[in-house]
Amino acid sequence: MDTARILLVDDNISIIENLEMVLQANYFNVDTAYNGRDALHKIESDEYDLVICDIEMPGISGLDFLSTVRKNYNMELDVILMGSFLEYKDFSETIRLGAADFIRKPIDNNQMLRSINTILKRKNNRNNFSELYNNLERVEFDFVLDPRNFSKFAVSELFNNFLQQNFNLSHNLLNQILICVDEMVYNAFIHGTLALSMQERNLDHHKLQKIINKRLEQPDIASKRMHIHFSICHKTDTITVTVEDQGPGFDYEFWINKVKEDQKVNLEESGRGISMLYYLSDKLEFQHGGRTVSISKKIPKTNKR
Repeated sequence: MDTARILLVDDNISIIENLEMVLQANYFNVDTAYNGRDALHKIESDEYDLVICDIEMPGISGLDFLSTVRKNYNMELDVILMGSFLEYKDFSETIRLGAADFIRKPIDNNQMLRSINTILKRKNNRNNFSELYNNLERVEFDFVLDPRNFSKFAVSELFNNFLQQNFNLSHNLLNQILICVDEMVYNAFIHGTLALSMQERNLDHHKLQKIINKRLEQPDIASKRMHIHFSICHKTDTITVTVEDQGPGFDYEFWINKVKEDQKVNLEESGRGISMLYYLSDKLEFQHGGRTVSISKKIPKTNKR
């Protein structure tokens, strides 16, 4: 394996110099930054296997740095945070943002080296899994969503993380798939599971949320499930996503014909979902009276990263 490239970030020069000496003695390629802003500029223009960042810097703190990395740069970049102490709320935030580890100051060099080697080994294993997935003829997975947990996480984020980690998809293709997933799952929840009327959907957020919470207290609605199936076939270079709800279905043929006749993307609330799916997918299919919807996207050879 090539020598790992590590970025050290701390406003304390002596800590930077000490860590740089230790890491170079262990054959790591080391770069340095003395504040969060410079560190963000560096990861924007260069590639690193790991970042070790002080949490208590002025200006852009370590948590701010990690949050910005996750949001704007690289979801998969491993970041070790280090600091003299960490309050519980900050610890919870480091976990939520996916910090690879937290090392307490003063730095124990042996502990730091153990952490670095463990993280780099884990990274290598992730890359091996990615290679495996990309060489399988077909990959499939299913999961079932309880409507009472719908608002606790974004399904598209789950897809985003999984696809980014394991498949070489272009940004545009990935974005189109995620938009379709959001529309499909949202419609399965709002229409198929809750059966909200147009009038209810047009209420302000507070009133709408009260209605949703009240519906979810009803046993017949709370017991419904949304089934999501994903497959990627390398033989045909096709991604397929299917979402099925346990609602009454709807007249999907009417809406598909309406989209075809309009010949433009409808961004209004009524019909928006089908319009988005129709134009963003290569193939759109409905089954079981509209309770099951599938979209397929081809993966052009030129559209891979």
